[in-house]
Amino acid sequence: MLEVGPEFDPGRHQRLSSLLQDVLTARRVLERARHDKRLAEQQQLRKELLDALEAYAAALALAGAPLPPRLRAEIDLYRGLGGRG
Repeated sequence: MLEVGPEFDPGRHQRLSSLLQDVLTARRVLERARHDKRLAEQQQLRKELLDALEAYAAALALAGAPLPPRLRAEIDLYRGLGGRG
C-alpha cells in the first residue's frame, strides 16, 4: 500500500489505479475473445488493450515511476501485432 508522504498525490494514485483496471479489463476481454471471436474482432480488442497499456505507461512516466520491463515487453508485442491479420 502507498504511504502518505510529501510526494503522495491521491488524485494521481486514483488515476493510476483506474488506468491499471482498464488494462486488466482489456486483458480479460481479449483472453475470452481468443476462441469466440473472428480475427477482425480480436484485432480491435488487441488495439484497445494496446491503448490501455500505453495510457497506463504514460501515466507512470508522468508520475516519475519506472516502467516495468514486462509492461514494456507487452506494449512492444501488441505494437508488433497491430498490422497483422
